[in-house]
Amino acid sequence: MSDPLSLGHIAEMMSELRAYQKRTVVVKIGGNSIAEDDLFLSKIARQVLFLNTNGVRVILIHGGGPQIDTALADKNIETEKDDAGRRITSPKAMRIVARVMKEINKQVVNSLIEAGCPKDKIFAAFRQKHPVVEADSLDPSNPKGNCSGFPSDVKTSILERALREGKIVVLHSMGIGADGKQIYNVNGDDYAAIVARHMRAKRLILVTNVSGVLDRNRERIAVIDPLTAKQLMEDGVITGGMVPKVESALVIVRQGVGGVAIIDGFRPWAILGELLTHQGRGTLFRARI
Repeated sequence: MSDPLSLGHIAEMMSELRAYQKRTVVVKIGGNSIAEDDLFLSKIARQVLFLNTNGVRVILIHGGGPQIDTALADKNIETEKDDAGRRITSPKAMRIVARVMKEINKQVVNSLIEAGCPKDKIFAAFRQKHPVVEADSLDPSNPKGNCSGFPSDVKTSILERALREGKIVVLHSMGIGADGKQIYNVNGDDYAAIVARHMRAKRLILVTNVSGVLDRNRERIAVIDPLTAKQLMEDGVITGGMVPKVESALVIVRQGVGGVAIIDGFRPWAILGELLTHQGRGTLFRARI
């Protein structure tokens, strides 16, 4: 997107944009990215607003891991994790998590307003009485002692109404229990995945600080399907922490999402470059190529 635009580029972008109009795109940004760059949110906001004003239904979801860790440390609350590496959230910690998530949610909303989005065109989680995602305890044997949860359902009618009204939806990754009272701390990627599935999104974009999956020559692989992914893992091209990300992305695709993209959000106009150009800006996972 930083290269000079030819008439061919413009025609390509207009064609791709038409394909996304009235379709849902879920964008997930992490707390790490927000914390690393003071300008990160303004860059994301401008791209999200562009999509929204051109008829694309956008749901923007954020995490808040580093901010939560800092807030817990300030209160001398130790950060604990289970064997799978997921946060163990005590009731005391959950109160801190809820406060921090609401603060970040307001920060994201303010970035959209500063980019030019009218306040009444934003559906913000912090303004809602309850989260729009339902969750179950990650620790059924101790549901009151561990407030970490796994998403189980989405109140799609609420989100559909907001999107029909032309609003940008801004969610934090907190869920509500079946009792309508218990609030759970949910992993951001899991949260974005269930929202994308239930809203039948055309794309789920995971905004990270990596450019996607790389081949042996450290070049970006533009598109991956299940057969390609299996071969790349067998060949040792996809290894380490990228393996669960790839497997998770392919599961989401099999569950009905049009495609899952991992992109480097620090690249200029990365979201628009991924959606509106044939070559993309990250790695796109699809059911088939």
